[in-house]
Amino acid sequence: MEKSVIVGVFCYNRVTKLRRCIEALMKNPECSSMNIIFFSDGPKKEADTQNIHEVRNYIDNLTGFKSVIKHYREKNLSTGPNFRTGLTFLTENYERFIIVEDDLIVSPNYIKYLTDALEFYKDDKSVFCVTAYVFPIKAENYPYDTIVYKRFCSYGWAGWGDRFTNVIWDDEELRHLMTTSPGFNKRLNAEGHDLVRMLVKQINGKISTWDIQMQTHVAENRLKVIYPMLSKVSNIGFDEESTNTTGVNYLITPIDKGIKRVFNFSKSDYIMPALQAQIKRPYNYQTLVVRKLRNEFIKLTNSIKKVAS
Repeated sequence: MEKSVIVGVFCYNRVTKLRRCIEALMKNPECSSMNIIFFSDGPKKEADTQNIHEVRNYIDNLTGFKSVIKHYREKNLSTGPNFRTGLTFLTENYERFIIVEDDLIVSPNYIKYLTDALEFYKDDKSVFCVTAYVFPIKAENYPYDTIVYKRFCSYGWAGWGDRFTNVIWDDEELRHLMTTSPGFNKRLNAEGHDLVRMLVKQINGKISTWDIQMQTHVAENRLKVIYPMLSKVSNIGFDEESTNTTGVNYLITPIDKGIKRVFNFSKSDYIMPALQAQIKRPYNYQTLVVRKLRNEFIKLTNSIKKVAS
């Protein structure tokens, strides 16, 4: 089991985004002494082959890290299985890891924040993972750089290998859990009215994802996720290239300039409901309905434009 922290990058066919992502990541001074591993999914269709070749050519020529490890999929696994396979490899081989997706731009203190958080919370088994993303937060006289919450966030995060061994990935096992665990739906939807719906879509094969399984694990085991007070990552994935992020970009948030290098971490039992409510607000029922209507309008407008052209 490797004890040093490794950076895991998940990518597909977007070389321009990947290049921007890695260039931002390399502004973190820790990168030169760290190993990085790429999980590159295979082509879904013949038209994707050239783009994936460009992605892998970029990876093959990448320097600036201690070593570059490559997991190139021969066939397309799709988003969910590619992540699950990659996370399984990380949890089986590394004590700690930091995750980046190819559509994320991180701050220059992203690595420092996450590695320090991994060290601070390493013995607290109630903490499932640490995320580097947060919606805009307003707080006066709050003494810490972190907030304790109960929803998994995939937009740049870090974890410990020993806390992922019991995550349920199998759709039928998830279906069984959903129908047999008392209060399951209420417990899962407590952190957002989108969660049960997302899990049902995953189980029924309408989406291919991996983060809803993580949130199911967090909710079912009453675990915690550590959020920053100020986001250290922004998402550039809301466009036609993206698989699961299209429509209204609700993830826009102030980004850390990266100057701060020392962080004051709150203990996991320091709960601030007012701050938690701010994180949850984008997933309230009314907000989700408005976002869905706006997304449908965007889809309709784009369809009309395509027909007209």
